[in-house]
Amino acid sequence: MASKEHPIGRFSTGISTQIEKKKGRQQKLVAVAQGSTQQGSWLLSLQPSPDSQDDANNLEQMNVLGWWEYLAGSMPKCLFLQLSFLHCGQEGAVRVHDQRKLVVEVLLKGRSISWWHTCLSLSQMNLGMRSISGSLCSVLSLTILVSQSCGLQQLMADKETIVKILSSGKLIQCSAAMDILLLMDGSYSIGKGSFERSKHFATKLCDILDINPDRVRIGVIQFSSKPKVEFGLETYPTRQETKEAIKKIFFRGGGTEIGTAVKYVLHKGFHGGRQGVLKIIVILTDGKSQDNATVPLRFAKNSGMTVFAVGVKHPGWKELASLASMPSEMHVFYAAHYNDAVNGLYTTLTQSTVCSDVHPACKVVSRFCQRTTVNAEKKYLGSHICWKGNIDGLKGHGKPMATFCPSYSWKRTYSQIQTRCIRTLCPDPCDSGPCRNGGTCVSETVDEYSCLCPLGYGGDKHCTGNRYLIPAGIMDCSVNLMFLVDGSWNMGLEGFLQAKAFVKRLLRSIMSSSARLLVGFAQYSDNVCIEIGLGQYSDFNHLLKAIDGISFNGGKTFTGKALRYVAENGFSEDSRTNVPHVLVVFSNSKSHDSVLLAAQHTKGKEIFILSIGKKHIKNQLNHIAGDSQLAFAYNEPQELYSKVLELRTKICGFNMPGCFSKSLDLVFTVDASGQVGRQNFRQIKGFVRSIVSHFDIDRDLTQVAMVIYSNKPRTLFNLDSFDSEGKIKRAISSGPFLDGSAHTGKALKYILEDTLSIKKGARPGIHKVVVVITNGQSSDDIVPNAEKLRQNGITVIALGMVDTQAAALLRVAGSHRLVIPVRSYEDFKHYEVKLVRKICEGPLQQYSQDPIF
Repeated sequence: MASKEHPIGRFSTGISTQIEKKKGRQQKLVAVAQGSTQQGSWLLSLQPSPDSQDDANNLEQMNVLGWWEYLAGSMPKCLFLQLSFLHCGQEGAVRVHDQRKLVVEVLLKGRSISWWHTCLSLSQMNLGMRSISGSLCSVLSLTILVSQSCGLQQLMADKETIVKILSSGKLIQCSAAMDILLLMDGSYSIGKGSFERSKHFATKLCDILDINPDRVRIGVIQFSSKPKVEFGLETYPTRQETKEAIKKIFFRGGGTEIGTAVKYVLHKGFHGGRQGVLKIIVILTDGKSQDNATVPLRFAKNSGMTVFAVGVKHPGWKELASLASMPSEMHVFYAAHYNDAVNGLYTTLTQSTVCSDVHPACKVVSRFCQRTTVNAEKKYLGSHICWKGNIDGLKGHGKPMATFCPSYSWKRTYSQIQTRCIRTLCPDPCDSGPCRNGGTCVSETVDEYSCLCPLGYGGDKHCTGNRYLIPAGIMDCSVNLMFLVDGSWNMGLEGFLQAKAFVKRLLRSIMSSSARLLVGFAQYSDNVCIEIGLGQYSDFNHLLKAIDGISFNGGKTFTGKALRYVAENGFSEDSRTNVPHVLVVFSNSKSHDSVLLAAQHTKGKEIFILSIGKKHIKNQLNHIAGDSQLAFAYNEPQELYSKVLELRTKICGFNMPGCFSKSLDLVFTVDASGQVGRQNFRQIKGFVRSIVSHFDIDRDLTQVAMVIYSNKPRTLFNLDSFDSEGKIKRAISSGPFLDGSAHTGKALKYILEDTLSIKKGARPGIHKVVVVITNGQSSDDIVPNAEKLRQNGITVIALGMVDTQAAALLRVAGSHRLVIPVRSYEDFKHYEVKLVRKICEGPLQQYSQDPIF
C-alpha cells in the first residue's frame, strides 16, 4: 500500500480508498458502516495511515486527506477533513472500527458542499472552506460535535430490537394500586432545557400508567436548594389532568440537594398517599448532589419505598446507581431516551408482580448497555497580563491597573461502564402489514391497530374494500353541493391546487355512497367566476376532468363579496328545492372585506355553510360557518386530507334521518370482571372501538362515555371528555382489566346518578342510550336500577353470552328487542351493524316491555 505525503498530514491511498459509483448520475457521496443506500450513491471508505499519532478513542483530533476521483463537474480535486469525535459504539454517530475506519456522509451538488448528519445524535456541524497556499485544491474543515445523547447510554442490540423496544414503550400499560412521587431536579446544574426534557419524560410515564384514585396516583416535588411540592398525589385523578399539570411546572433554579428532598419526603410523607399500597420515588437528576443523600435514601428503602433514578443531561451513572434501589440495572434509566426509560420502569414493575396485566405475547429481554459519564477537568495554563479595576477607598473605583490573571482550560473526559438493560419486548400488530392497498397501519395496543385507508379502498378494517366507509344511517347523500374556492394571490397556486385535489377526494368519497348529487364549483378573488354550474355535469368522470381544467386566476381576497354572489347566483331556481343546499368555502387567506354579515345573508337563503382553511384564519372560518363544528382548520396537507370522511359525514348528514340528524348521548358499560377474563375484555374493547367509528362525534350530535366495572364502576371518560373519534378510541384502548366479581346493578345505578348527570356532560332533552356488554353474571340485583333507567326514558341495550345468561340479559334490557345474544366473544365483530341500528332506531317508548321474572 502506497502512502502520499501532504503538507497537512499523511493519508494511505490504494486499497484503503475505494470509490464505487452506482446508477450513473447520482452525486451522493456516502460512507456507511452497514449496507448500501436505497438510491444511487457514491460509496467511500477512508482510513488513516497506520503510523498516525492520533488516538481516536482518546478524543484526539484526527486529520484525513482523501483523494476523490471520477467526480463529475467542477468538484474539488482534494478535500481535507478535520474531525473531533467520540467512539460512540455500535449505534454511535461516528463509527471507528478496530481498523480505524471513519464513516462520514457527504452530499456534493455543483460547487456547494452540504454535510448531512450521519445520525440523529449529531448535534452541531461547522463548515468552512479555505485554500491551501500553493495548491489548486480546496480544503473543507469539518468539526463534528457529539450531542448530549450520543454515547451516554447505548443498548448493545441490533437496530430491529431497539426499534421494537422503543415502540413497546408506547404500547404497554400498567394498572395497579401504587403511589408514585416524582422528585424533579430543578437546579441550575440541570438548566431550563434539560428540566423541560424531564417534564417530557414525566408525561410519557403518565401514558403507560392507569392514573385513577383507585389505581395509580402521581405527585410531583421539584427540588433544588429546597423542595417545593408542585402537586400532591390526590390532586389530579385522571391522566390528562396530571399531564397538563406537569406541563405547567416552571423551572425554579438553585443548588442540587437530593438528600434534603428525600428527608422532606420522609418527614412529610406522601402527600395524599394511601396506606398499604406500594410507594415509589422516581428521582430525575444528573446524580451530582451537593449534600449527603445516602443516609435518607437508606431510610427510604428500608421503610419499603422503591427508588428509581432517571438520569438527566450529563448524568453521573455511578451516583445514580447509589441513589436507586437494587439491583441498579433495573432501577436506573436515561430520561432523554424516554420510550426506553418508561419501558424499563414498566419492566421492573412487572418483574416485581406489581403490574400483573402483561400481554401474553410480550416477553422480557436482557441486553448489555454501555453508559458514558462526561466529566470536566480544569487545567491551569499559566498567567497572562490583564487589566483590573483599582479600588480607591475614598473615591470607590479608581483607574484600571495592569496585573497578572490566571488562565485555565477545560477538558472533557469520558468514563464508561457496562451494565445490563432489561426491557419488555412486545410484538407490533402492524408488523404483519395488515393494511392493504397502501393503507397506513397505526398501532393502538399490543394487539389492536387501525388502518388509515386511501380514498376508494374503505369498507372494512384492512382497506380491502372497493368503496368508502358509509357511516350508520347514511344510505344516500342527496344534496346540492357548491364549492367556493379562494383563487387569490394570498391563496397562491400551490394552495389552489391543494384545494382542487381535496375537492376531488371529497367528491369520490360522496359519490361512492350516492349518485343523487348535484355539484358546482366557483373560484373567487376580486370577483367570482362560476367555473362549473350546479349540476352541469351528470357524468362523474367528466366532472373530475372539468375540475382538473380550472386554472388559477389570482387577485385580492374578497370572501364576503363571494359569499353574497354565490348566495344569489350559485344555486339556481331550477336546482332541487327538496334537498339541502350546501356551500363549502375553501380559503387560506384573510379577507379584505367582512365575512360575518355576508355569511348570515347566505344562511338566510337556507344554505348550509362549511368552511375549510389554514389554522391561522380559524376565527374567520368560524365566522363563515357560524359554528366551530362546521369549520375545518389544518396546517399540513396530510392533516387536510384526513378530514375527508368527517366532512363527507357533515355534508350528507344535513339530509339524513336517524343518528346523523339527531343528537345522542351514548354510554358503553363494559364488564371488566374476572368472569369475562382479560383476553375477552381486550376483544370487547376492540368491538367498542369499531362501534364508535359509526357515529359522528360532535358536541351537538353524538357524545360518547364509557364505564367499566367489576366490584364497583369506574368512568374511563365522560360524555363531554372528548370531541373526536381518535381521542375516544385511544381512551378505550387504555382501559384496564379490573378482575374481581361483576356488580352490574351497581354499575347501572352509577350511570344514572353520575355518568348521565348534567355535571358530567349529559344534555337535557337528548335521547340517551346505555349499551351494557357483559357475560350476564352479576353478584347483585340488576332489575331495580335497570328499571330506573327506563323510567327516565333511557334505552338500555344488552349484549352478552346467550348460552349462559340469556335471562340476565333480558333483565338488563327489559325487552327481547333490545337484547343481542352472542355465542362467543370472537363473534362480537359480526354484530356491529345490528347494534348500531338498535342504537339509532329511537327511544324506548316504541318497544313494549316484556315480563321480567
